[in-house]
Amino acid sequence: MTEETREPQRHTGFLLRRAQQRHVAAWQHEVSGDITNVQYGVLAVLARRPGLAQKEIGEELDLDRSTIADVCVRMERGGMISRVQDAQDRRRNVLHLTERGRAELKRVVPLVDEVQVTLARGLTAAEHEQLRVLLGKLLGD
Repeated sequence: MTEETREPQRHTGFLLRRAQQRHVAAWQHEVSGDITNVQYGVLAVLARRPGLAQKEIGEELDLDRSTIADVCVRMERGGMISRVQDAQDRRRNVLHLTERGRAELKRVVPLVDEVQVTLARGLTAAEHEQLRVLLGKLLGD
């Protein structure tokens, strides 16, 4: 029996779970527990698109309302983001990186890149890109 046909290794979900476990372990080792992958995502999105509303960040990161709300509250308390009233629509609050948030993003970007290297260690550059394309298709992106 080959690795591809034995249970449970033949199931995509099983392999995705194992890959996620490896990602979490690599994140803990390279980046640390100080900032989560989701918090990094919020910082990266706000660096690219300052002034987004919490809902828009959640949509871009594919996070539900309660998750993004909790993450943003913790990040605001931690001084990484600020929430201000939108000048055009006073009913809407928008988020911005603070100096601490910009510094944290600058600190973790090379560490996040190292997580990528760790995860793709057994792949060629072409295989890594193919994996990213296939995962994007699987997720409907």
